[in-house]
Amino acid sequence: MMKQFKAGIVGIALFVAGGVADAAIDLHFTPRSQTADAIEIGLNISGLGDDALGTYDFNIQFDPTRLAFAGVVFGDPVLGDELDVFDLGGNSTAADVLGPGVLNLFESSLDNAADLQALQADSFTLAIIRFEVLSGGSSQLGLLINGLADAGGDGLSANTAPLTINPVAAVPLPGMVWPMVGGFWVVLRWRRS
Repeated sequence: MMKQFKAGIVGIALFVAGGVADAAIDLHFTPRSQTADAIEIGLNISGLGDDALGTYDFNIQFDPTRLAFAGVVFGDPVLGDELDVFDLGGNSTAADVLGPGVLNLFESSLDNAADLQALQADSFTLAIIRFEVLSGGSSQLGLLINGLADAGGDGLSANTAPLTINPVAAVPLPGMVWPMVGGFWVVLRWRRS
């Protein structure tokens, strides 16, 4: 009975240690720039360690009453597209709005596993997503992993966290006709008195 108990404890310890190793990969959003009309968000990966990313498929959830998808640029602004380490441009990529508030991002590398393993950085930006700001107020971006695989096609697991952003919508300025009418009214009233 004691041997079974010890074997069980060892098994649990190995399971937990294996889960910790897989969970070292982190996917997170980073605000990059914001104006009254638009906001850019980076989708980053870190903690790849000995793994190399070969493909991903994500759903990004956003508030469609506050934000509208405006475009995406795949790759890191400094390192380039780390799933296309030779910059040949043949990767399969897609950015599709699946419904209100759901954006699907997909990329699959055509580079061989050895090249990705040798040349891919441990941390980099997967894509920069641009949203138009429809209205001000707090909005949350969520990330759902549909698929995440290493260069050999084996599945990877990763930690994710939502991002709360506070887009500030542009304040519409009144037309120039009404301030002019108001100014004329004040001047006429002043002259009468």
